[in-house]
Amino acid sequence: MIVYDAMSIKRPLQFLSDFWKKIRSQWSSDPLERCQWIRLPSTRRSRSEKQKDQLAREGEKVAEQFLSAKGYTILHRNVRFPEGELDIVAKWKKTLVFIEVKTRETETFGSPYQFVSEGKQRRQAAMASRFISICRLWTVPTRFDVVSVVLPPQQLPKIEHIENAFLVNDL
Repeated sequence: MIVYDAMSIKRPLQFLSDFWKKIRSQWSSDPLERCQWIRLPSTRRSRSEKQKDQLAREGEKVAEQFLSAKGYTILHRNVRFPEGELDIVAKWKKTLVFIEVKTRETETFGSPYQFVSEGKQRRQAAMASRFISICRLWTVPTRFDVVSVVLPPQQLPKIEHIENAFLVNDL
């Protein structure tokens, strides 16, 4: 007699469900859904052991969970270009959103979002333009958001999401 547990049946079914979802989205008429499956040659994870890099990675994880809970679809993470890195590229309804995540342990010197300089905004706009060209999303509305994360040790994080944090025309 063969006995199957619930997980041994669920895993193959989940795999098939995910597989068909991926196939459908690759042929979707929604360009943002198709963009999710474009492999960007420079996407990779930082493996730095520096404390500030670990804090940044932790802040990005917290921000990603926060945005997913708000209904955003995360398309790409940590997309690297010569100008720098796009922390999170997401979809909100029919809008392409480029999200800069700023993380600090304390707010002693101000909120993390205050450290997104005009130079950083210019680089974000340049990288966004490059990303839009690669994914052929010229007609899709875009915006730039900033997620400010304060991660005090042994406490819950404080998250602040600023939609339309800056406009490209303002730079």
